[in-house]
Amino acid sequence: MYISTFNIIPVCIRCRFCTFVGVAVSHDGKRIYRTENGRLVTLTRDGTVTRTENGRLVTLTRDGTVTATIKDPTFKHSMITCSIHMATTGQVFVFGNKSVSQVDTGDKTILDTVDVDGCPSSIYFNVDNGKLLVGIHDNDSMTEFKTMT
Repeated sequence: MYISTFNIIPVCIRCRFCTFVGVAVSHDGKRIYRTENGRLVTLTRDGTVTRTENGRLVTLTRDGTVTATIKDPTFKHSMITCSIHMATTGQVFVFGNKSVSQVDTGDKTILDTVDVDGCPSSIYFNVDNGKLLVGIHDNDSMTEFKTMT
């Protein structure tokens, strides 16, 4: 068993308006992805205060340095749920209230967004068959998408 540990420097002070809803780590351990939801107030180390009403995806390095931020209303989720999935291929998926987006974290762009019936509560990308599975909240069903390769 291999155990990897590293320290992360906090880049935000949590307050009553701040909601971090998901965290994923790249497979090489060099990048940390954090989804944030709703009304967000962030105070950085230099004292800068920022506010956002959209959901967002933040990319950090292992030392806590923010390298990218993507804000999009489709990332906003009404539930507190881990709204991010990283496939073994390195693909990043973020889901909101009624949609799932594939994100290119290098170019800081949203590659594609698909609408789903219901409110997603979990997602999984099966790299073997190219299917994206979406679990729906308050429903005993999953939605399956066949992706293009």
